[in-house]
Parts: sequence; C-alpha cells; structure tokens
Amino acid sequence: MKESMQVILEYYFPPLENVLIHINESERAVHNFPRVSVLEMDKISTLPVNKAPVPDGLTMGIIKEAYYSNKDLCVDIFNECMELGYFPLAWKEAKIVLIPKEGKNPQKVSSYRPICLLSTWGKLLDKIITQRLQFELENNAKLSSNQFGFRRNKSTLSALDEFMIYIKESKRQNMITLALAFDISNAFNSVSWHDILKCLEEDSISMYIVNVIKSFLSNRKIVDQDFGISYYYDREIPQGSSLGPIMWLLIAERLLRPLNVIKNV
Repeated sequence: MKESMQVILEYYFPPLENVLIHINESERAVHNFPRVSVLEMDKISTLPVNKAPVPDGLTMGIIKEAYYSNKDLCVDIFNECMELGYFPLAWKEAKIVLIPKEGKNPQKVSSYRPICLLSTWGKLLDKIITQRLQFELENNAKLSSNQFGFRRNKSTLSALDEFMIYIKESKRQNMITLALAFDISNAFNSVSWHDILKCLEEDSISMYIVNVIKSFLSNRKIVDQDFGISYYYDREIPQGSSLGPIMWLLIAERLLRPLNVIKNV
C-alpha cells in the first residue's frame, strides 16, 4: 500500500532533484509596501472553522480564538512575513488526499485527483498574497480580455454569455461561427515554478509580492505520517491553496494571447 501511494504521489509531485528557486537574502527585505491591516485580516478570517486541521492540527476555530485575543500580534506576524518575503516552512507542508475520478480505472495513477491539505495559518497568508496579486493583475490590465476564470465579477457563465452574444451577432451578419475547445491534461500538476515567476516579472508585479511567492514555492514538502512518506517537490500548483488558480491563470493567459490577436485582426 505504501509503495502504491508513493508511486501516485511522485506522479503528481515529482521529488525535488535540485534547488530551482534562488532567494537572495540581501534583497528580500522590502520596507515600502502596503501593510496588512486589521481590517484586511478581518475580511479573510471568514474561512470555515471546521475544515480538516492537517497537518499542524490547528483548525480555523482555534486560530480565530488566537486572532481575536490579540489581533495586533497576528497582523504583525503577517506583516513581517510580507516584509521579509518569507513563507514559513511549517506552513508549506501538505498532506495529500487522493480523490478517485469517477469512471476511471483505479489501478492507473492518473485516475486520482490530489487535494493538498494545508496549514490554516498558511492559508491565511496565502489568501492575503492572492488578493494582492489579483488586485495588481486586474488594475494593471495585465489579464487578457479572453480570460474569465478566477477573476473578480467574471466566471465561466460570463464567458458563455459573451460567446452567445458573439454567435447571435455573427448570425445576424450571415457569418459562420467556429469554436475551438481544448483540454490540457494534468495541467495544474505540470506547471513549472520558474515559468510562474517569469510571468510575475513580465507583468511587473510588485517585488514584495514576487519575493513572498518565491518563498511560497520553495521548499514545499509532501508529508504522510501514516505511510512514513516525506519529500520535497519542485513543480505543481498546490490544489487547495488560494494562489493555485491565480498562478495557473498567469500561464493560461499566455496561451490566450494569440487568440486575442486573432480576434482583433
């Protein structure tokens, strides 16, 4: 059973072979950045209180008690992380739950969907980073107009509405409409962290956000105490994190750019 689990995990999370992300300690501290506020923390501390407390054993309910007993201390901790560009190691450990895909052969490693159970403290910092990254991407107009997923006030339903409007207008002009759809196999699990960081730099994201995301992506660890499995990995967007969909969006948006050029011709 342990061998089977090891094979499945290594399929989705290739073990670390070399250090891929270099963090220059002398350039990490950023003294001029929008500091995390109590109001900002109040907004993100609305996560469900009874989710699985893996791997550190702390539920959101426990953390809320600590937060409301000393808000300033908790806010100071998160500001220190943002200023130093540091995502604590203990918050990057993940226990994996494998969800079988319906109708798939259970003997194949690709028949499972891995969900990362992450530290609740880490989820809070993760959410702060996500909101700030999303704000910069939206306000700097870096996202393609073709991209609807994972964006404020947009969704796949928005995409369908626009698609229907386009079809109706084409029919009104007696034009033929063609649609192209494609599915990227194992997309989230194949993304290179270097590619994500390159996208952040190309989109001129604030350095303090880039630094903390570098730390977020470095030294990520899979742990499974039941089977005695523990190792570091160097690719894959952690499914279960808030940053995951936004980081995938950075990659997907690059794929949509040629379509945007064609649309405007």
